[in-house]
Amino acid sequence: MQFKLTVDCVVLAYDHTLNRLLVLLTKRSKEPQLGRWALPGGFVTRTEEFIHTAQRKLEEETGVRDLYLEQLKAYSLTDASIHNRIASVAFYALLKWADYAPMLVDTNRNQWVPVNQMPALPFDHPQKVADALTRLKQTIKTSPVAFYLLPIKFSLKQLQQVYELIYGYLVDTRNFRKGVKGLPYITAINEVESNVSHRPAQLYRFDLNSYQVFTATETV
Repeated sequence: MQFKLTVDCVVLAYDHTLNRLLVLLTKRSKEPQLGRWALPGGFVTRTEEFIHTAQRKLEEETGVRDLYLEQLKAYSLTDASIHNRIASVAFYALLKWADYAPMLVDTNRNQWVPVNQMPALPFDHPQKVADALTRLKQTIKTSPVAFYLLPIKFSLKQLQQVYELIYGYLVDTRNFRKGVKGLPYITAINEVESNVSHRPAQLYRFDLNSYQVFTATETV
């Protein structure tokens, strides 16, 4: 029996046009599970750190670089069909739909799927997606990771929808907006939504410098 190390990546994006949380799947080009939709990933080389493998495989399979990437956890799997014992480390990545999604839409190789409508995935990939969503739900309470999913300019409705999709339930709009407007790192800009059928909403930006000052002050 051989022992191998792999990395798998749960790549998530928020489609603000249809209010969906999506996961990126790639079609396997080799056995086992040839032709099945699965998470992007691959084997770790002798000279690589796990995160470098994740970055390399994401760039090879999707062309995406420099996105939010966080290690999730390690997994162990015995593949009886090929007599291998496989240890894998999963990462989850967040990207802005408007920046990357159009270049990744290739029905022959990649596809974006709503996290609640995934096809049957091979290996332990369903568990990795579930674990990534659980981690994201925990992280969003203490870290501004939602802004890695939102457009650079966003409405408060879009921000609320991201939280609701990740939490899995609706939040009170009045209380949510009251809390958000009190945060110094979410700043209104002199723009409103365009090309919408309803009254255009005020747009906002996430200010990283203000966030860092705010968190430093909070921890003093």
